[in-house]
Amino acid sequence: MPSRVVQAYPPGESFPLGNCDNVLVDITGDDGQITSRVAQVRLVFQPTLPRASNLVLPSYLSCPLLYIQYYHFIARPNDRPELAMWTVERSYVEDQHGKHRCGGVVPLTSVTHAVELIPEYGEKVDEKISSAICLESYDRFFLNNFADKESYHTLSTEFA
Repeated sequence: MPSRVVQAYPPGESFPLGNCDNVLVDITGDDGQITSRVAQVRLVFQPTLPRASNLVLPSYLSCPLLYIQYYHFIARPNDRPELAMWTVERSYVEDQHGKHRCGGVVPLTSVTHAVELIPEYGEKVDEKISSAICLESYDRFFLNNFADKESYHTLSTEFA
């Protein structure tokens, strides 16, 4: 991926629900297969040890890490030829405490591309929705492969 900044800002005055980038990440499954997933970066962090510590971090913890929340593909570009875009939806898991977004921790180096998502607004856009909160207000999005040349070439592949 060309050098870019990956951001995950907490809620604040300008972005009441936070401002977190969306990325394409390569995930290695238990079977060794690498698959590309769309995810939202929620936190960027790097473990450290106290200066006086004799412990050594394992190599996989010595680089910046991302806590990401996943989307899953629900439609191919050919399913809606008038748009010619992939459609993704937030992934959830439900347990005794309710419904939660699916997430995980990956190394920063697993990010292959920054991506733009366009909310699927439906018939009418809610007047209370602004660009500052739209990514947190919807669960279904179009993956914008027309954002730039790199996105077009990267996303004109088969994911699912």
